[in-house]
Amino acid sequence: MLNPGGIAHAATSYAGNLRIKFAKLRSNGFIRNAGIITSGSALGHIFTLAAGPLLTRIYGPEEFGALGLFTSALSILVVAVTLQYEISIVIGRDEKEAAYLTFGSLLVTLPVSLLSGAVLWFLHHESWLGYGSLPGFAPLLMILSMACIGFFTSLRYWALREGQFSWIAQASIVQSGGRAILQTGLGLAGFHLSGLLVGETLGRGMGMSRILRGSWPVLWRNARQFRWRALMAALRRQKKFPLYSFPSSFLDALCLGLPLPLLVHMYGVSLGGQYSLVWKAITIPTVLIATSVADTFHNSLATCARETPERVALLFRNTSIGLLFAGLVPAFLLALWGPVLFGWAFGARWVLAGSIAAIITPWYLAQFVASPLSRVVVVLSGQEVKLLWDVLCLISLGGVFFAAQTMRLAPLQTIRLLSGVYTLLFVTYYLILRHIVASFDKARRVAIEPRPPLPER
Repeated sequence: MLNPGGIAHAATSYAGNLRIKFAKLRSNGFIRNAGIITSGSALGHIFTLAAGPLLTRIYGPEEFGALGLFTSALSILVVAVTLQYEISIVIGRDEKEAAYLTFGSLLVTLPVSLLSGAVLWFLHHESWLGYGSLPGFAPLLMILSMACIGFFTSLRYWALREGQFSWIAQASIVQSGGRAILQTGLGLAGFHLSGLLVGETLGRGMGMSRILRGSWPVLWRNARQFRWRALMAALRRQKKFPLYSFPSSFLDALCLGLPLPLLVHMYGVSLGGQYSLVWKAITIPTVLIATSVADTFHNSLATCARETPERVALLFRNTSIGLLFAGLVPAFLLALWGPVLFGWAFGARWVLAGSIAAIITPWYLAQFVASPLSRVVVVLSGQEVKLLWDVLCLISLGGVFFAAQTMRLAPLQTIRLLSGVYTLLFVTYYLILRHIVASFDKARRVAIEPRPPLPER
């Protein structure tokens, strides 16, 4: 027979062990900081989740395809908005250098935003890759979107350096919620495609005030002692970012952003809308988990590299395992029930998007794990190797669409080929990141090994 006293004792011990484990989790800085950012993203994306079924019933595949074209161009051009100087803010040698890097990022934003608007105007004017389907005012929205993103990301990385994760969480809530509310409201008011584009643009500028309010006192203190010579010196010290990180990230953005315009060019705007919705939907777990982990991983990795380099390899391994298990759940659901889930959530005309989601599941999972860990390249100076990988990606992308056109593949066949190639590329990328970490760890161990005594003469 069961002993009631023994059962009570076991239950009490189990509860005590759970409390100890939860206390350890709360005391873990990495998990706590990632949780703060993730909770902010989660609250913001409650609006996105709620608005998704409404938006897909207000707007059709053609309108989502046009929005996808705009955001694809934005995702490529935005890489240049600060020439990647904003990433260096986190690893600045001291507060003064980090402030100058922030000022430099903000100053670069304005001319790059104007140039980006000119690029979209040219694409629209020449009707390349389907961009003629965008309204005439889209280049102006591009300028505004680029400026908002440039200012937001510069201040965001300053907040990361300062460890102010709550600022980022609050900004994410306002930004995601504002975009969803604006697009839904403008659509219900009958603005159609313009409602999607304007809501996307204005939503990106929201949330900035919280980070600016928190960072303003320190930035203003440094701005009052501003010297152009000091600014140029700080930018020169971080020249690896525009020289290596910017070309690498630009090629990376091309590889991720070009498939949609190429699909529109080959199969029409409607298919582009279906494909665009897939990535818009699966971005939610990516933003909720992967982006939050990436920011926290960046901060923790930079700290480890400076203070406890022996923990870098362990941090990389544990983060990899956590991301893999977190990504398996949505990947499993998409692979088995993609068409059913999309048809139920977004309406009958979006079942094709569910089929596309099931096809790209391996690609999604590989990218989900590798992308947050790519901050290794920034912190441990692996930009040169990353640049080679990006060149390989761009060549592979061209090969996929050349083969699709030559063999006259059907749309889903092309997407299946694209998914297989990108899955292999991201697995390769992860192996490169692991090699960079291993090289750093090896160099650390060599540096601390005692040197043999010199032979006596």
